[in-house]
Amino acid sequence: MDKSKPQREDHLKRGSDVTPYEALIAGSIAGGTSRAITAPLDTIKIRLQLQQHTFKHRETVPTIIKNLLKEEGIIALWKGNVPAEILYILYGGVQFTSYSIFSKSLSKFEKDYNLKLSSASHSLIVGLGAGFASTIITYPFDLLRTRLVANKKKNLLSMTKVFRGILRSEGLKGMFVGIRPAMFSVALNTGLMFWSYELAREFSSDYKHVPFIEGICGFIAGATSKGITFPLDTLRKRCQMYSVVHGTKCPSSLHLFFNILKREGIFGLYKGYGVSILKTAPTSAISLLMYEYTISFIKKKENRNE
Repeated sequence: MDKSKPQREDHLKRGSDVTPYEALIAGSIAGGTSRAITAPLDTIKIRLQLQQHTFKHRETVPTIIKNLLKEEGIIALWKGNVPAEILYILYGGVQFTSYSIFSKSLSKFEKDYNLKLSSASHSLIVGLGAGFASTIITYPFDLLRTRLVANKKKNLLSMTKVFRGILRSEGLKGMFVGIRPAMFSVALNTGLMFWSYELAREFSSDYKHVPFIEGICGFIAGATSKGITFPLDTLRKRCQMYSVVHGTKCPSSLHLFFNILKREGIFGLYKGYGVSILKTAPTSAISLLMYEYTISFIKKKENRNE
């Protein structure tokens, strides 16, 4: 291994000199790129999560794909992709921008009060804050994406038509139905992703010259975080579709949680888990890889212009 090459910097590490503007550009590119590549897996995952059969009688992934292609056409794999692309671009931008801002603020707080957090603990706290911020701002697009993906008719629904329908039947609050489990799910998932990413980067410190090491660490981070938070993600999807399926207002998340356990068992909370890992781990890998490389590109360009 050639030790003479300059080591690539971890731009998410505490003390990294990344401005909010740089993080916004890199995060938006990272979010849009990762979504474009993994969209079909997300569609399959959501269809699995919305099944309300017992685990034993659930549709398998091959069955869902076969029926989807037969009844709705191949374009159905990208249902909801317009709001999803907007969601991921916005989410990526807000997530990494708020991460950069919160990281600097927490570093200052640690310095002022003489606290000594590990890099991973620092990333966990900052990631939780970034998850909350990005969820609040982008949640309506997440809701629209779920409603569009859940549509099993061959004709694609109009995003603006679905949006107007939600406002007309459910009011402005309808755009935020299910946001409570989403806040916990996404914030915890984001915090754990950045936490496990920093741990993976620390453990791989002797392999910084390995091609795409950022993506490898991102893959590990995505699999770890999603494995822990998946039941909350299922609750979020069920909340988002409850009024459509049942025609009534969604009950509390806790009530829905116990209802799933009663009717579908513990595995009901993990429907689509396998596909989710196959989707989430590559998404995190692509997102973190693109973010790191975009920041590096911006930094090099800025240095040339100086």
